[in-house]
Amino acid sequence: MYDPYLLRNPLRVTRNRLLQRVTAPASEPVTLTEAKLYLRVDTTDDDTLISDLIVAARMVAENWLGRSLITQSWKLAYDYGIPESIWLPMGPVASITSLIVVNQDQSTTVPDSSTYWLNAAQNALVMCAALIGFRIEITYNTGYGDATAVPKPIKQGILAHIASMYDSRGETGEMILPEQAVGLYIPYREIRL
Repeated sequence: MYDPYLLRNPLRVTRNRLLQRVTAPASEPVTLTEAKLYLRVDTTDDDTLISDLIVAARMVAENWLGRSLITQSWKLAYDYGIPESIWLPMGPVASITSLIVVNQDQSTTVPDSSTYWLNAAQNALVMCAALIGFRIEITYNTGYGDATAVPKPIKQGILAHIASMYDSRGETGEMILPEQAVGLYIPYREIRL
């Protein structure tokens, strides 16, 4: 997938960045019991398959939404200068756990937490003043919380996607996100203007 943030040109307006998940979600937004009830499956024969479909549907939903559903931790690193406002992908951001400025000699500085804050939308880190350094590393917690805090339309979209994948297993061709899931997800999709 093409990502303009990963280009190696320090003069570009967009900075080089690295985004990686530090801690995966401890649970899924939909339980095996909920999925089986939705699919009308009474046996345990397909439990492993359905569990795998739950994980796959959650990952596709998070990618499409640009949001974390269940609490998890992410690390974002920028090279070649530090902007005064940094968009934090995979929100909603619950908290900043660490912010480290790395200098060219690999020494590090930890700015005081009173010098930055989250914006009102909980999706960007705003600095009081520009930080000087070669790289910034931000670790933050994201997600709605546990499965009970995930909005019900998102859970219904995941169930619709699971049903679509379950019904079409073994078929060849391109698997797309079902229209029902897209319709349920749209109000929650993270869009940058």
